[in-house]
Amino acid sequence: MKKNFILIIILIIVLFSCNKKKDYSSIEYSLYEYESYISTLISNKDTLEFTSNFALDIDDKFISTLNEMSLIYELTPINIIESIKNRGAVYQRIFSNNDDSLCNYLPKDGGYYDVNVTYRVYKGISVAQIEYPSFNKISENSIEFVAIYLNNKWNLITINFLNI
Repeated sequence: MKKNFILIIILIIVLFSCNKKKDYSSIEYSLYEYESYISTLISNKDTLEFTSNFALDIDDKFISTLNEMSLIYELTPINIIESIKNRGAVYQRIFSNNDDSLCNYLPKDGGYYDVNVTYRVYKGISVAQIEYPSFNKISENSIEFVAIYLNNKWNLITINFLNI
């Protein structure tokens, strides 16, 4: 009887300890799949689906944690979506037919070979920076997409144009 009771206690402890652990390796792997997906949307100029990837309602807890991580938060999702709808500067830089547009340099099936992906976990929040370097002589800036892992999927939170 005592053995069964001790065995049950041990199994319960093991069960609860396994449930608390978050599998960051699968989240990190999904980031590379997400980069390929975003890259495919850009190369195929699918602006509608691209803009649907933005996290529009991030609460104050996440914003203060992002500020502690000192990420560049240049444009809000609303600014980016409006710019793309209005064919503004963000649209021109990413989706246009101009020679210096990112969509002209990404493979149609996604997964750019020279992308730089940085993955961080801070206070339980997973954030990724996906940077496409300067891709031609005309371009002066690299482009960085910042994504956050919310509700079991990656969501874009901003786009940064970085001077090299």
